[in-house]
Amino acid sequence: MILFSKVPAILIDSENVGSTWISLLQNDEKFELYICVTENAKSLNFSLLKQLTDEHRYKINIIECQPGKNSLDFYLSSYLGYLIGKGKHSSYTVVSQDTGYDGVIEYWRSEGYDVKRINTKPETPKKTARRSARKNAEPKAEPKKEERKSVKEEAKPEVKVNSETRIILKDKSKEVQENKKSEAPKKKQTTKKADKPKKQETPKADEASKLIKQLLKDYPENEVEDVMKYLNKVPAEKRSDRNYIYRGLVRKFKSEKGLAIYTLIKKDLEKYYQLNAK
Repeated sequence: MILFSKVPAILIDSENVGSTWISLLQNDEKFELYICVTENAKSLNFSLLKQLTDEHRYKINIIECQPGKNSLDFYLSSYLGYLIGKGKHSSYTVVSQDTGYDGVIEYWRSEGYDVKRINTKPETPKKTARRSARKNAEPKAEPKKEERKSVKEEAKPEVKVNSETRIILKDKSKEVQENKKSEAPKKKQTTKKADKPKKQETPKADEASKLIKQLLKDYPENEVEDVMKYLNKVPAEKRSDRNYIYRGLVRKFKSEKGLAIYTLIKKDLEKYYQLNAK
């Protein structure tokens, strides 16, 4: 009798995380995918389907769900219980940022099964900045009534003005106006800045740019330039981290376009950085 080792199962809430779950395909281990979709799902585009069919490390299952409010959530939760009952997987991972699954997951964990939820959708910088600002913000202590009175009194000092001081002030204002008229406006000397010599690309850097342009030949020239600018800004210690580069492209070009660009250039990233090395 031949014994087969169990593989992990990954259940994807495609309405919730879009196509960001594609980063899971970078893992070298074998697993089985269960992608829950509705007719409104837009995450399965041509480039993504091509990448899925090119790989043979995992098996793909498309679970068609009826559209409706929370319909996909119920399908996924039911299918999770169905897979656990069959018992052919070593672990079960729900990919969603929806915390509504946590109750079901906690139940199966209490029964001794390896079940968890992960979120592959990165938070936007605005949300994280707002959260950190809220945490760091300290409540301002309001001044007491007595302190408020003293502040008001200091803000408005009493000044006694008689008729003589008013005449002096008027005379001074006339002098200021006359002085302004007498002074001729000075012309600003404009100096032309010397044109900086353009940096000439080295032969290897030129080959690197040609490589990216060839891989992204169907994209506009300005977007290809933006891709190379991003790749050049990636820190040296992060250039071997494919997930880091993928997430950066998704943030810059949105999920679908960023995924498509990453799919086209991922196999030649190491070659690009070798050619572009100073």
